[in-house]
Amino acid sequence: MGLNTPFYPYATTNAQGSFSVQSAGYVQGVYMDDPAVRYALATGSLSASATGPIWGGMAISESVAPASGYDRTLGGTIVAATAQSNLTGFSVFNNAYAWVGSPQSPVPTAGAAGMTVPFFRMGSGARIAVAMDPSLVSLDGGLITQQVSWDFNNQVLQPYDASTATYSVTSATSSYSNGVYTIAIVMAAASPVAGVGDLINISGVTGTGASLVNGNQTVSAFTDNQHFSIQITAASGAIATGSLTGTIVLNYGTGALPVKILDINAGNSMTVSYNATTGAATWNRSGYAALIQI
Repeated sequence: MGLNTPFYPYATTNAQGSFSVQSAGYVQGVYMDDPAVRYALATGSLSASATGPIWGGMAISESVAPASGYDRTLGGTIVAATAQSNLTGFSVFNNAYAWVGSPQSPVPTAGAAGMTVPFFRMGSGARIAVAMDPSLVSLDGGLITQQVSWDFNNQVLQPYDASTATYSVTSATSSYSNGVYTIAIVMAAASPVAGVGDLINISGVTGTGASLVNGNQTVSAFTDNQHFSIQITAASGAIATGSLTGTIVLNYGTGALPVKILDINAGNSMTVSYNATTGAATWNRSGYAALIQI
């Protein structure tokens, strides 16, 4: 029998215990170098009407600069896009020299009116890494023209959703143990939720702890797309236990996002996690990302 010695002289490896066992990955909000589109990089100023900060890889809405009381050389005014109808481009970290970070919030962000926001407009052809819902790993191997949607609540790429803006929740039942609330969610019909790690946005909860439940959450346990759970760390008594009250819904973006899906990366990319309660934006170094062309 011949000796079969494995020999791969061109294999790329990483040192054991270093950043990752593989070198492939993306950083959300960074665009790929391309001499054909680099001059399409535009800037605007964060609008005084913005309700939250801007970081790289967000869907943004650009408005024409005011006629007075504004430095028009900086471009239009920028806020986070809230729907397909007002989406005009995507923000990037490139050239965001004045964005602010801190040890508690290491992701650079534009958080004050008038701060410069670099971005690419839709149709520019720029290739930008964005956060994606983990369920989109199913796109791997498919056409680059597969339809996807954008979740304007979580600012992530999500499975295609043609027309339904909200999905009704039949029940949300809360239980508490060791500093963690587990909320079991039952949907009225099939939802886009596809597994553990999916990002969802909840609204309509009333009663004690509603502000902790309403907003962006991560699926912690999954049975099927009508039965799954989330977990929230909070002090005892912070959230009502038992059946939560209110007309509860999951909120999603709708319609086809007009982009091409050039690549996906599962679990080895840097994506942004934003806590609306503390205002901190941190890096998830095991994130899921997609490379889109806008």
